[in-house]
Amino acid sequence: MKWLWPGWLLCALTAGLFAYMGAVQGPEFAASVGKMKTPDAMFLTGYDLSGARELFSRLVEEFSAERDDGQRSASEFYVAIHASTDLLFPPMMALSLVFLGFAALHSRRAEGQIPRLVGVGLGVVLALAFAYLVSDFIENAVADAMFGPEALKAGLNEPMVFVLRVLTASKFLTGLCALSIIAMLWVWRWKGKAQTASLPTKE
Repeated sequence: MKWLWPGWLLCALTAGLFAYMGAVQGPEFAASVGKMKTPDAMFLTGYDLSGARELFSRLVEEFSAERDDGQRSASEFYVAIHASTDLLFPPMMALSLVFLGFAALHSRRAEGQIPRLVGVGLGVVLALAFAYLVSDFIENAVADAMFGPEALKAGLNEPMVFVLRVLTASKFLTGLCALSIIAMLWVWRWKGKAQTASLPTKE
């Protein structure tokens, strides 16, 4: 079990980074645009066209306002998030999902007791983790192209609103599906350990 500790550390760091983004960076952005969330944080649905227009107009208004020297606009701050914490989070999350899947099978693999269906479940987790990673990175790139400082000067690219919504939904759905399967793998592991512990020992 000693080899598992780097994975658990990765999961802890990922959770901490997620909490920081949600509790610090998200509210800081929202405070500048009338308490509207970043598109990334709109659970499952993302912004519809009217919501995207409202966010865009508030970003333009905030971008045009006077500010102290060195103070970033909300749009610049949003892009900076994607270039820092949200550049690290997607691969960390994907690797955490992969680790949690393999960790669930660790003890049982040593006993040679892994049913085919469980192996398929692990394979699906790997595929979903990769799909999550790709969706999140592309979502960030599209959001920057729509709401970044240069985009504010050109106007909202309305046809891309639907694309961004699809990417946001894909990110959340792939992550949630992977976590659901991982939970089932861990239930299988715990049930197996409980059954093994209940077997009579040979004297």
